[in-house]
This record gives sequence, C-alpha cells and structure tokens, in this order.
Amino acid sequence: MILEHIDIYGFRGINRLSLSLTATNLLIGENAWGKSSLLDALTLLLAPATESYLFTENDFHFPPGDLEARTHQLQLVFRFRGENHDEEPVLEPFWQRDGDGRYLCFSARGKRQEHQVKTTHRFIDARGDVLLLDGTAQALVHLRTFYPVLRVRDARFSRRARQVETDPVQRASTLSELALEVDKLTRDLVSRPQMLSDELLRQGLHTMQQLLEHYFLVQHPGGNMARVSPEARNGGEGWRSLDKLNHLIAGTESRSRQVILLRMFSLLIQAHGNAALPVGARPMLLVEDPETRLHPIMLAVAWNLLDLMPVQKIATTNSGELLSQVPLESVCRLVREPTRVAAWRIGPEGLSAEESRRIGFHIRVNRPSALFARCWLLVEGETEVWIINELARQSGYHFAAEGVKVIEFAQSGLKPLLKFARRMGIAWHVLTDGDDAGKKYAATTRSQLQAHEHDADHLTMLPALDIENFFYKHGFSDIYHQTAHLPLNVPMNARRIITKAIHHSSKPELAIAVAMAAAERGPASIPSLLDNLFSRVIWLAHGKAD
Repeated sequence: MILEHIDIYGFRGINRLSLSLTATNLLIGENAWGKSSLLDALTLLLAPATESYLFTENDFHFPPGDLEARTHQLQLVFRFRGENHDEEPVLEPFWQRDGDGRYLCFSARGKRQEHQVKTTHRFIDARGDVLLLDGTAQALVHLRTFYPVLRVRDARFSRRARQVETDPVQRASTLSELALEVDKLTRDLVSRPQMLSDELLRQGLHTMQQLLEHYFLVQHPGGNMARVSPEARNGGEGWRSLDKLNHLIAGTESRSRQVILLRMFSLLIQAHGNAALPVGARPMLLVEDPETRLHPIMLAVAWNLLDLMPVQKIATTNSGELLSQVPLESVCRLVREPTRVAAWRIGPEGLSAEESRRIGFHIRVNRPSALFARCWLLVEGETEVWIINELARQSGYHFAAEGVKVIEFAQSGLKPLLKFARRMGIAWHVLTDGDDAGKKYAATTRSQLQAHEHDADHLTMLPALDIENFFYKHGFSDIYHQTAHLPLNVPMNARRIITKAIHHSSKPELAIAVAMAAAERGPASIPSLLDNLFSRVIWLAHGKAD
C-alpha cells in the first residue's frame, strides 16, 4: 500500500493543497511555502501511536499577521492505493474501488468551537461521506502501526524527549546485540565476497549507522545528546566503503535486497531509541534537508543508500547537488499562490524520452539551481547569459535575489524548456535574435502561449540580426571599431566590422567590453528595450512570489 494523494485544507501554513505522490518525492519551495506544514501533517496523523492526534488551536491556518482571521475548520485527507497482496482483515471493510483498483481514504477533521477544538478521525468514501463502521479505531491503529510515517531530522533541531530514560549499561548491551545482528545481516549480503572485503563491509555499515545517528539522535529530557565516538567522526574510508556497499546491495536479488534493507533499517532505528517496526510494516520515510552538515560527496552516498530503501520517501531540499541526482519525475515544486499552495510536477503524462534527456542534461545535471527559480529568462547563447545578467545588475535589477535565472536554450532546444517550465510552475520569458533562426524561436514561443497570455509578457525579439548587431546599433559601435582595430569613419558595413571584431577577440570578450563601457557610461546607456525586458521578467517573478 502506498500513499498516493494528500488534500489539506486550513492546516497551519497551508490554506489549501492537493498533492499527488509517487514512490520517491523530492519537495522544493521557498521558506513559508508549506513544506514544514506538510511534513507536520503527515507526522502528527500517521506517526506510530496508539492514540489518534487531537488538533489544537495552533493547528488552524490564518493569513500571515492576522490571528483574528484564523479558520474555524481544517481537514486532511490521505488516500492510499492498495496492491494486489494487501489483504488485511482489519482494513478490509474500508476499501473502496475505482478504475485504477482499490483505495483507502482516511480523513482527519478539526473544528473550533468557542474555547475548545473537536477532532474526528474517520474513513470516507469517494463523495467524502463518512464510513460509520465498527472497527474504525482498530483500523486506524493498524494503519499507523503497519504504514507509519518516520520523520528523519537533523539531530541539532530535534526537540523530542524520550518518555523513558534507558539505563546506559542496558543500552550498551542492546547496542552490542544489535551490532552482532547487523554483522550477521551483512554476511548474508556478501554473495560475491571478492568484490568487497569483510573489513570494508564493516566500515560501510559503521558509516551507515553514523549517518542514521546523525538524524535519529534524540535529545534526552536533561538536554544531553548522545555523543558520536572519535572513530565515527573519521569517515573518509567509511564513506567510500558505504558507497561500495550501496553498489553491492543494488546488485543483490531484488526480493532479498528489500528484506535485508528493511531489517537493517528497523535495527538501526531501534538502536537509537525508537520503537522497532513490526514484521510486515511498510513505513514512509520523511527526510528533511539531508544536505545539512553533509559534504556533497557524502550527500551523494547517503542519498544512494536512502534510494535503495524499499519504502516510500518524501524529502525536502534546498540543495542543487541533491536535485542533480534525482529523476525529474520525482521533483515537486510547492508554490504559494493567493488562495492555495500549488504543487507542480511533471505528472503522469510526463515528457518524451528525448525531452527528458535534453532537460535532464541541460537543467537537472548542469543547472539544477534553475529548478529553484521563480522565472526563467531564456536566451539563445552563453554570451547573452553573461551580458544580460551584468546589464541587469547595472540597471538596479538583482536577478538572483528576485528568483530570475538566465538560461541559454540553443543546446537543448527551446520547446522542451518551455514545456517543462509550464509543468513545473516556473514563469518564463524568451529573448530571441531577429534573424531567421530567431523568428523560428519566436514562432515556437507563441505556440506555447495560452489563450489568456500576451506576446509582450513572454517574448522579446531583438530588432537586429543578433546581440552584437543590436549593441552596435544602440550606442556601442565604438567598442566594435576599437576591437576590430578600425577607425570610426571606415567605409564598411556593420556586419563586416562586427565579424572583424569577433575575429580579433571573441564573442564573450566583446560582451565584457560592452558591459564595461556601459558601467562607465551609466544606466542611461543601456538600451530601453533591455530595461523593459528586465522590468518584465521581474514582474513575472513577483507573480510567483506573492
């Protein structure tokens, strides 16, 4: 069984959110755009517990800065999709059917009534009607026990306290027993011992335990934190061993790999004071910003390990390094809009294989930070990337702070980028040359506009063959004459002068020379067409930020 959809209404920082989930989900979004509230909802309602969570006054959404406008009702709906082998008698009465098979809907509602909050937990049908059946309480406990949410957090920010203080001697004995069992499990993995020595395997597992300790470290009531041994801190060889262990596990027969990894995961959680998972449990793992305190190389190894875990995963990140390792289909952008938090992802229709390849290379691998942007300014070449950023800065527009990313599209093609940006909720504007190729790009841009959208908001065509001819005609001809070693009054057309200038230097060097000249002459020297362009993309970016 997998959690395939969440609907949230009026909970904490989320006024409304509808989010579809897959096996692996990497969430990105700006601060205060709902990521933490989403993880809180999953943790409070689905974490292992014998008693259902009761909402409090602080769980109800209110517009920022307006406590009096706090909502009076909230609801969270979790829809699980069943698999063929999901046959659990306690859940059987609550299953529903649709065209895709069996599903289960769990609803939690909160209602403010004067100075108290009423909470109800129920299973519902497709219309949202409550299924008033005997056994609801037992089914909810079963759901939290066998399909629990486990939240993985940086130990520095953990505020959970143990309810029962464990005796240090007893704890050391337990850890020794767990270590012996982990060692036994590792021997089960070594089907090809020539590829990995026992020592490297132990080092890899030691680093694996250190990694989980980094997240599962729990603060004691007195404020003391478990210490990491000096040996654990020396992880260079360990991380390399863990990477080899990842490859070994990945090469193990699928069913054995799943069993072994789940048992390892359960043992390591138990080793750090959490309750052991029951046999047959299928947990969901919530991972908050795994890049915290991890070097990019270690982050890559850690994510490979997490990716091998045969459990559903929801992770949040602000790391371009991590984004570059995750398939685009797993990435989900959360964007706060006036009446909702919108969730944008590729979706089941996806991209074609060629489009995925182009986007994967051009954005996910080479420019992963572009996925965090509010607006893309798409230009034809790398020369435009540099000079547009520089002239925008001179005009007082700080693209990085405004969420604008300038991206050249010639290598990947324009259409896949526009299609992808649309699917991911990223605003965009295209700058093209005025030559034949530029006219084709302009036609492609117009073909991607929706009925309510205007050319001027999304397309700028240079009134010149290219960016060099544009600057030559708009106040910077002297730069090209100087670079070409030609006097200003030479009887030669602009195209030949520009060609000679490029021959004597290069397009990037000419762009730098134009930018330096503009800096000396002041913002008034920057062509008005570009100033209007800068203003337009900032306006588009603000539309995604408000």
